[in-house]
Amino acid sequence: MSKEMGVVLLKLVVLSIVAATVLGAVYIPTQEQLKIYQEEQRELALIDVMPLAENFDPVKSGEEILYYRALDADNNLVGYSFFRDQSGSQSVITLAGGIDTNYKVTGIKIMSHAETPGLGAYIIEPTFTDQFKGVAESDLLLSKNDGAIDAITGASVSSQAVIDGIQAKINEIKANE
Repeated sequence: MSKEMGVVLLKLVVLSIVAATVLGAVYIPTQEQLKIYQEEQRELALIDVMPLAENFDPVKSGEEILYYRALDADNNLVGYSFFRDQSGSQSVITLAGGIDTNYKVTGIKIMSHAETPGLGAYIIEPTFTDQFKGVAESDLLLSKNDGAIDAITGASVSSQAVIDGIQAKINEIKANE
């Protein structure tokens, strides 16, 4: 190995060490900030899907939060809010949902997903999510099955996954209330 090659190699190693140190120094503090941001987004999602609520009382099983009891300003129960991870067509869909005390959907919000761009990814669009508002549990089916929800063309698996996630949480809430 020539002396010039050794100098270049040494510079690359030093540059790599400096880059790794800078990345590590930036990564650690941003992870704490990221957790704070994610928690704020979850709190905002609860309000979005259950706008009548002033407070959210978590219902837990051990340390795990199963769902939230949505309470108005006078601490009267107005419904329930929840987060659900549901298997979709390409990934896990994390959704936030709200239902009133008669188990009608008050709103849904897709928190994260990795569904197919241009197809299943449309589950985040208001044209899809807004059709859930006011839908009774008995109508929580795709329209092809006599329900109230129109599937996204070419993404019926993703559309059904959102319905399944909401239905599963309704069943869980009924079992615990």
